[in-house]
Amino acid sequence: MSKNPPTPKSAPKFGRLIKERRRQLNVTLESLAESVELTKSFLSGIENDKTSPSVASLVRLCDALGLSIGDLFNSTASTVVRADERPRVNFGGTGVIDHLLTASNSARLQALWTVIEPLGTGGDKLYSLRADEEFIHVVSGTLAVIVEDQSYELGAGDSMTFDPRLLHTFSNPSATERTVAIFVMTPRPS
Repeated sequence: MSKNPPTPKSAPKFGRLIKERRRQLNVTLESLAESVELTKSFLSGIENDKTSPSVASLVRLCDALGLSIGDLFNSTASTVVRADERPRVNFGGTGVIDHLLTASNSARLQALWTVIEPLGTGGDKLYSLRADEEFIHVVSGTLAVIVEDQSYELGAGDSMTFDPRLLHTFSNPSATERTVAIFVMTPRPS
C-alpha cells in the first residue's frame, strides 16, 4: 500500500488586500512600485497572487501602505460572516447593540446589524461620520432619524440614504418595541 505524498501548502494569498489598500490610498501601481524599489510588473504579479515577494519586499510594501505584516495574514480569504459569529462592536449610544455584518478587514464597506432597545438612541447630540455615504434599512420596529434639521420616521421595510458627514442621530421612539436596523457606511480612505 503506497502512501500519497503530502499535499503542498499553497502560498498565502494577500495580493487582493495589498491592491485594495493601494487603491484606498489612491496610489498608482507605478508610484508604489517605485517607492518600494520593485518593478511595476513584479508588483502587479504580487497584487494578483501570481508572484511571491521576498520578506524584505513585503516589509517595504507594508510600510508604504501603512499595514502591519500581521494584517496580511490575519485576513481570511473568505468574506462570509456567519449569523452566530458576528463580532459585537461598540459605536456608542444608549440601549444600542451593534454587530458587524461585513468582514472586519473590509476597507470600503462596513455594515452593522443594530438592535435598538425601546427608547434607545444613538445619542442626544448630533454627530457626523467620516464616510462618504450611509444607508439605513429598518428590519423591524420604528426608527426616528434626524439629519441636520430634518426628521424622518422609518418603519419596517423602509430605507434611507444620506451623507453621514452631515450632523445626525437616530432613536427608537417606541417605549415597548425593539427596533432592528441595518446600517451600511462607505468609509473614507484614511
